[in-house]
Amino acid sequence: MIMKLAALDLASRGLAVFPCQPRGKEPACSNGLLSATTDVARIARWWESIPDLNIGIATGAVSGVFVLDIDGAEGEQSLRELEQCKGSLPRTVEAVTGKGRHCYFCIGEHGPVRNSVSQLAPGLDVRGDGGYVIAPPSTHPSGREYAWSVDSESDFADAPD
Repeated sequence: MIMKLAALDLASRGLAVFPCQPRGKEPACSNGLLSATTDVARIARWWESIPDLNIGIATGAVSGVFVLDIDGAEGEQSLRELEQCKGSLPRTVEAVTGKGRHCYFCIGEHGPVRNSVSQLAPGLDVRGDGGYVIAPPSTHPSGREYAWSVDSESDFADAPD
């Protein structure tokens, strides 16, 4: 029931969601992230059939957001170095993950945002069009629960240049 309510809440905020395997990151529906939706009835059916499914959020244009995935100590160090050169990231919605954190940003005027792995810097991945992230209160494969950061903002910040 908790996962279904969380998925419905995310959809009410305009984020397209889809089910992922319990305690996993793999999609639990035949078309994966292409099935992502904000349709209340469809979301309710998914989580009524298997209540402990994790929640995937399709990133990019479908949800209007992209995510900076900061992986562990390496990602945090890379981010600190980038912020020293380019300035601090704006405060935004943030989730604590199994091994780091996700910072959510509006796509805004930047146009399409693509996925990348460590192209910005080691430990910093971007999830945009054709990508997805696992959302709270899902359970990471390690057993750690994803959680919304209590120190983050309630609205998605505009992406920095």
